[in-house]
Amino acid sequence: MEDLLYPAAALLDSRHGLCHGSGMRRRRKSSAPSLLGDILPETLRKKSIHLPMQDRRLIDAWNRAVGPQIAAKAQPDRLREDVLYVRVSSSVWMHELQFMKQDIIEKLNGTLGDAAVSQIRFFIGDVEDRPVKPPAKVVPPDAAALKADERKYIEGTLAGVADPELKAILRETMIRSILRGRQST
Repeated sequence: MEDLLYPAAALLDSRHGLCHGSGMRRRRKSSAPSLLGDILPETLRKKSIHLPMQDRRLIDAWNRAVGPQIAAKAQPDRLREDVLYVRVSSSVWMHELQFMKQDIIEKLNGTLGDAAVSQIRFFIGDVEDRPVKPPAKVVPPDAAALKADERKYIEGTLAGVADPELKAILRETMIRSILRGRQST
């Protein structure tokens, strides 16, 4: 009757304290303790727990290959053999990156110096907020350094440009170009 109420108790061997028939085995005592760094990655992999990638070389290569805007929305998660798994913030970004996949692989391998990555697989997940570096402040060129005929050439060239913002950008670009040309000669 007791076996019916407590079926697990029937498996216990009172002499050895072991569960027979349940697949449990005695643990062997090892001669030396194992290092946590050796055990932890394998245990996490078996449990499908993925920690943020710590391979600085690959992360730096990714950031150079895709640029700061994409790196803020997509980050490498893990590299398994030659497949890079990349966590992406949204399905829109994942779709866009599919079109860029081959170029990214070529840039990564060019930076890493070998064929470390042959495939990229994207998946949607939480992406760490990385601040996008603000563009460096650019000092506007000094138009006073131009000669009168150079200023006249620039104004004549830009006379047909109606958009004031575009006109200012083109003016700065032309001034820089002229000043650089002087430095190189």
